[in-house]
Parts: sequence; C-alpha cells; structure tokens
Amino acid sequence: MSAHATILREVRSADPDVCARGLRRVTQILATDSVHGRRPHDWQVHRDGLLELEPRFLELAHSTDDVLRELTADLLGAWLGDAALAALLILARDDEKRVRASAVGALESWPDSNEAKEAVLDAAQAKSWEIRMRAVRALHGFEGPEVVDALFSGLIDDDSYVRQGSADSLARKPLPEFHARLKRLADYPAPHMLDAAMDLFGTIGTAEDAAFLAKTGSWLNLSQPSFVRAWARKAAKRIRERLAAR
Repeated sequence: MSAHATILREVRSADPDVCARGLRRVTQILATDSVHGRRPHDWQVHRDGLLELEPRFLELAHSTDDVLRELTADLLGAWLGDAALAALLILARDDEKRVRASAVGALESWPDSNEAKEAVLDAAQAKSWEIRMRAVRALHGFEGPEVVDALFSGLIDDDSYVRQGSADSLARKPLPEFHARLKRLADYPAPHMLDAAMDLFGTIGTAEDAAFLAKTGSWLNLSQPSFVRAWARKAAKRIRERLAAR
C-alpha cells in the first residue's frame, strides 16, 4: 500500500488514534523544518496527492476530540489555502488551551493576512503562557508597529519561554529603533525579567551598544544586581566577537 493510500485510510478512520496517526503523517511530509526553515522538496507533490482529504481536515477542525482538533490545527498551517485559514481563525479562539496554542502558532503561515495578525496579537495577551509563547513566535513574520509593541511586551513577560520567544522574533526584525528601546529596558523595575532582552542585545547590538552594555555590566555599577551585570557583560562580549568576525 502506498504512503498516500495509508494516509487516506488513516485520516478517514473513525478510530481517533488511527486518525491522529494519519494527521501526524500529513504534517510531517508537508511542514516547514523548524531547524532549517524549509519545507520538504516534494511537499507540493504530497499535497496534490492528498487533496481529496481537505474536506476531512476541515471536518476534523470541528471534532469534539481535543487531540484531533489540536493535530488538525498543526496540519492546516502546513496545508495552506483560504479554507485552512478560515478554519484556523476559528480554532485560534478554541476553549481548549492546547488547541488554541497550536492554531495560533499555525497562523504564522499567513503573514500577509490582517485577520491572522489580529488573531495572533490577541493571543499574545492570553492568560496561558503556552498560547502567549506560540503567539510571539508566530509574530516574527508579521509587520507593523503593533507587532513590535507586542513583542517588546513579551520581552518582559512573566514567563521565560515567552520572553525568549519574543527575543527570537525580534532578532529577525533588526530595525534601528530596537536599540533605543532595549537600552530603556536596562532600568526596568523587575531586573530578573531582563534575561531575554540582554540576550537579544547580544544578537543584534552595535559597537555603541557593546560600550553601553560594558558600562552596565561594570563591577562598579551597583545600581544593577549582579546577574544583570553578568548578562550585560556576556551580551557585550557577543557583540564584540560578532563584529570582529566580519
């Protein structure tokens, strides 16, 4: 039995476990690699071969099974298309936290959609850290001052995963005004939340920023706790090493 025939049989199965296995297979052969940021070279061939399953995917987006809805959300982000986007916009408001988080993350595949952007921005303010984390990571492809504002808010989020996700997304948007905003964070009243901000500084900072960070990290700077000074020195070193390697 061919790979496509197996997937067709599994996704159409009434057994939730079998269906879930099929959904995972589809996502695996279509989705972007998280390490290299590339789809499999033959993903379009696979999509064309499974096109008849799209109505089933859209049906599963409304399943009463939380796991199937979650897996379908992941799949739809790789499947693409207007119907997939419409289904994800609904799933991005799902009552189940894991389903909503997956749908929000999947919306990164539509960086030119205002509806997708609004849904992700809304999720960036969710109570659940998992949803906020998926939101700030998804925002890397969206544009606009409101996106930058959301990411800077995430940079000082209560949760460390959200902070790091925001830093990773901001690192992919090296705009000049980031440096001034990062410098202002050096006086943030909750310094234990500055880990990701300092890490970001080390990633995108300039020679001028290295000098600022070295001063912030000075042993003589008693206005900052020792861990902030250590983060600042580490960031300054990373900037200098990056500039020297050019």
